[in-house]
Amino acid sequence: MARPIRVGVVGLGQWGQHHVRVYHHLPDVILAGVVDKAPAEVNAFAKRYQTAGYRDYRMLFGKVDAVSLAVPTAFHYEIAREFLQHAVHVLVEKPITTTVDQAVELVELAHRAGVSLLVGHVERFKPAVHALNDLVGEPLFVQVRRVRPWNPSRVMDVGVVLDLMIHDLDIILNLMRSPVARVSAFGAAIHGEDEDLAVAHLVLESGCLASFVASRVSPVKAAELEITLPDGLIHLNYLRQQITVRRHGKQHRTVVKGEEPLRAELMHFMSCVRGEATPLVPGEHGVRALEAAQAILKKMTLISSKVPV
Repeated sequence: MARPIRVGVVGLGQWGQHHVRVYHHLPDVILAGVVDKAPAEVNAFAKRYQTAGYRDYRMLFGKVDAVSLAVPTAFHYEIAREFLQHAVHVLVEKPITTTVDQAVELVELAHRAGVSLLVGHVERFKPAVHALNDLVGEPLFVQVRRVRPWNPSRVMDVGVVLDLMIHDLDIILNLMRSPVARVSAFGAAIHGEDEDLAVAHLVLESGCLASFVASRVSPVKAAELEITLPDGLIHLNYLRQQITVRRHGKQHRTVVKGEEPLRAELMHFMSCVRGEATPLVPGEHGVRALEAAQAILKKMTLISSKVPV
């Protein structure tokens, strides 16, 4: 019988805490350590989950086989690179890095080290998103809207394109299997220098048109996708995991059931570490989504509409 996989979590913010919780309950997995710069967080989680706590991620070298990185985006490249250099399997939260060149370097480094590099586009592990693969043919038009209220307690080290819209860029580019040909975009900075509201229009090489709306200053939380096909329409409500298909004058609606997306993602990560699976969201997909996001930001006309904080 193979020994349990030793994992660590770097970053104990809101999302990193969920990684710790899920790993703690996975079979054949040992939570070997947690890392954060805040002593109170480290001590509390180390005690709660009966593991080692560190303030320096380098203390995990030699103690883990795999690691989740849930730190601010600016630190993704440096920390992921060091773990890959130590032949540790890495799951890094989205976006993979701040620049495409950094992301490509990490992908190449993972290949040379013979370890897995996965990117935490957790939306891909929602059951309804997975079900779309069997429904989407040759789309004509795609509309996506992902909005949520302003939450100052969330880490806001990037704008809404890299924070929220990148989820949908990853999903659409994976579904369509077609590169981006043209981009136009507008954004509004409300609470800082980065855009909090963004609208982007993409033309794919396949001819499909795609429209994206993302906001973190909405009065409501909503996430939906609509795909127009030559013979019908598919609508996905991300929050309800509900798919509605309209074809030939008939409508069919279903709620797709499944396990917690993060649990599914981390179980898949462990399978990749064991060599039992091929990454569903490998580093290359992180590069692809980041390239699209950076193209949007490059073309974006940014409007400053700051409000008092």
